Amino acid sequence: MKKRMVIRSALVCGCLALSACGGSGDGEPGSSSGVQRPPVAVTVQPAVIDEVRSELYSVGRIVSRNTPTLASEINARVIEVRVDEGRPVVKGQVLILLDTTAFALARLEAEADIQRLTASIANEERRVARYRDLKTKDMMPQERLDDAEAALAVDRASLTGAQARLAIALDRLSKTELVSPVDGVVETRHVSVGDYVQAGGALITLTDTVDLRVELPFPETVGHLLAAGQTLFLESPIAPGLVLESEVGHIRPQVGSMSRSLVVITEVSNPGRWRPQATVEATLVVDVRTDAIVVPAASVVKRPAGYVVYSVDASQQGLAKQRLVETGVVKDGRVEILSGLEPGALVVVEGAAYLTDGARVSMQEASGE
Repeated sequence: MKKRMVIRSALVCGCLALSACGGSGDGEPGSSSGVQRPPVAVTVQPAVIDEVRSELYSVGRIVSRNTPTLASEINARVIEVRVDEGRPVVKGQVLILLDTTAFALARLEAEADIQRLTASIANEERRVARYRDLKTKDMMPQERLDDAEAALAVDRASLTGAQARLAIALDRLSKTELVSPVDGVVETRHVSVGDYVQAGGALITLTDTVDLRVELPFPETVGHLLAAGQTLFLESPIAPGLVLESEVGHIRPQVGSMSRSLVVITEVSNPGRWRPQATVEATLVVDVRTDAIVVPAASVVKRPAGYVVYSVDASQQGLAKQRLVETGVVKDGRVEILSGLEPGALVVVEGAAYLTDGARVSMQEASGE
């Protein structure tokens, strides 16, 4: 029993001794030792004013604005195909020839009828004029004059019909030549020489490679930020290194039922190496701020209270001050500061993650750009 009491007395004495040594002394705030901690070596850089862009990103596709499938407008046999798949064509170029025999004969028939009826009408007009003269002298019954005038009217109506048949024959003859309506490339050839095609049958599908449209999906959650006229920077892996500047033409009114996205449309001319259906990567500039406060990304540290930076004022004997900030755009190793920091303030870059409010620092200027 006496031995246990001696051990307890020794423990009490030890605790009292430790308590006597636990004063704050001359150390930093929060230090449990009288020994002063060495300053933390850090680099500093001033917060600067620079231009910052708020941007959205999307991956879409390139689409041809014109992809016509040319069809036959008449019933005829294919007698010549002048182009093949993959070949470039120009507007107005003849692509396919159809048999003209039936339509050429119909034209000759209509022309012959016109000639016959023209001669007949001339003769009937002379006869009607003569009968009218005789009728005025009461030398011609009215019935014969009426018959002559009726015959003249029939010939004139027949002439109108023959002229219409000639116009139809000429129109069908013109449609025996299939002509390209656009500059482009033959995507698909649907017929061969000898095929008999019906009106409406597909002959050739073309793809316009000059006038293009870019379709870019954006989440519906950013729909309120989208507007016509905003600047777009477009790149496609099919043409590495080529950046095309454009602007938003319009936004499709409906949200995609499956993707829940809004599609932004811009129309462009092919810069030379783009192809329809290729992937395109887009940067859409939502806003440009020329007076933004910018600091290096390494100077912004996440703490329980939020994002902070540590500023240093030489007049405060190298002490770091914790500044709670609101951040904006993060890009290219820089962070926009929306509030909590003024331009020109010296902020800690390297070493910021190891600091607390009021920590002593040893500064040197950062070698930032």
